[in-house]
Amino acid sequence: MKKNFWYNIGMAVILPSERTTFKARVFLALVYSALVLGAVTMVYPFAVMLSASLSSSYDYSRHSPVVIGFFDRSDRFMRAIATRFATFPREVYPDAPASWTGWPQVAKDRAGVAAFAARELAPYADADFRATHRAAARTFLRALADVPARDTVCRYDARDVARFVEAKYGTVERLNEAWPVPYRSFFDISFSAESKLPPGRVQPGEKFATWLELKSQYVTDALARGDYVSRTLPAPLADHAAEIRNALAVQFLEHGWRDFLESCAANYRLVGDYLFLRGRAFANTILLVILSVLASLTVNPLAAYALSRFRLAATERIILFLLATMAFPAAVTAIPGFLLIRDLGLLNTFAALVLPTVASGMSIFILKGFFDALPRELYEAAAIDGAGEWTVFRRITLPMTTPILAVNALNAFIHAYSSWEWAFLVCQKESHWTLAVWMYQMSQTMAHQPWCVMAGFVVVSLPTAAVFLLCQKIILRGVVLPSMK
Repeated sequence: MKKNFWYNIGMAVILPSERTTFKARVFLALVYSALVLGAVTMVYPFAVMLSASLSSSYDYSRHSPVVIGFFDRSDRFMRAIATRFATFPREVYPDAPASWTGWPQVAKDRAGVAAFAARELAPYADADFRATHRAAARTFLRALADVPARDTVCRYDARDVARFVEAKYGTVERLNEAWPVPYRSFFDISFSAESKLPPGRVQPGEKFATWLELKSQYVTDALARGDYVSRTLPAPLADHAAEIRNALAVQFLEHGWRDFLESCAANYRLVGDYLFLRGRAFANTILLVILSVLASLTVNPLAAYALSRFRLAATERIILFLLATMAFPAAVTAIPGFLLIRDLGLLNTFAALVLPTVASGMSIFILKGFFDALPRELYEAAAIDGAGEWTVFRRITLPMTTPILAVNALNAFIHAYSSWEWAFLVCQKESHWTLAVWMYQMSQTMAHQPWCVMAGFVVVSLPTAAVFLLCQKIILRGVVLPSMK
């Protein structure tokens, strides 16, 4: 019966006669404990990032590996309130704990949140009470549609701005013609200043008019969806506290799970709009990765085969030169590399992205070591059979070094996929930017919404994880099997 591969890994350093001894078992227990600990230290940060990507301004500061709202009803209720207020609405809930000055403080008070939700939602357990107040909440929202937008307050979602403004103007060029301040992208637009103006204050200009339209659109969308409250609310809040409290409770009881799941997915919806609908970012990334991997699997094996097979007089000096290229960090070689690419006239081309990654000193060095370890009798037998060098290279050498070639391809993929500094330096045209460059731009533009940035990191990390999972058996065979011979 075929032995388990992982079992062989653990037993490779232990003689068969020693495998049942106490020391061997302790050693194996320590090895597997170290492996489990290593797995935890890798999985836990990713779980925190994944949880943060599903969070909001309310629960992002928890840095928890799980989203508590999936398991806690009171936490979902408080998060529903947080979607409609920038800070805890003291005017609406004057009887809330005094320590609740901001959403991070509220999120930390789990016991207080549970008591708050129980108090607010308990009366609605009565069916007649709930039906009566549901109708009142619907009437309250319909009445809000007749209130002028300038007399309302709105906690807008920054994720909605780009989509709303783009639907109105169509292109950035038309937007810049109408607004006094030019923008490079719809995602650069913010209504932060407009949202802080006191109700009733009006400003001239197309931007403020668009802000009023967005506030009205929130009410229209809420009515169309069958909601009971919107992000736009009448001002002052204190004068309508009872109606707002009732509307928030009814909205949660009727559509709590729907709103919660939509808020979790909203971050990824924004990431999809930002990363995959920006020109040719997705196509550029696929093309760059394919060219880089193919070039790496062509140039590096050929160079290593030549150094291993033909025993050149300068082989040691060549290897030393190749390894010396790794002695300098990328920041040191960036400027000379940029000047070289500029002098060659390759700026803003794919050649500028691919050529610097074609040859790798470390890959050539490792491949040469693998080629040197192959039995020389194989080459002698091939020569007797009349095989040429190309046939020997293609039919004998490459098939026997598949694991290290997989490692080489994986390294080329990771470098091409995740390298944004060099791409940003040599390609100033946005039409040549890859997903990594756009992800960097997103992390800068949306630094005030770190939960959206976390969603972006999760999305861009998935291809790397998928490639590694697909290649891990080949890679492990390249690491383990030579030591078991």
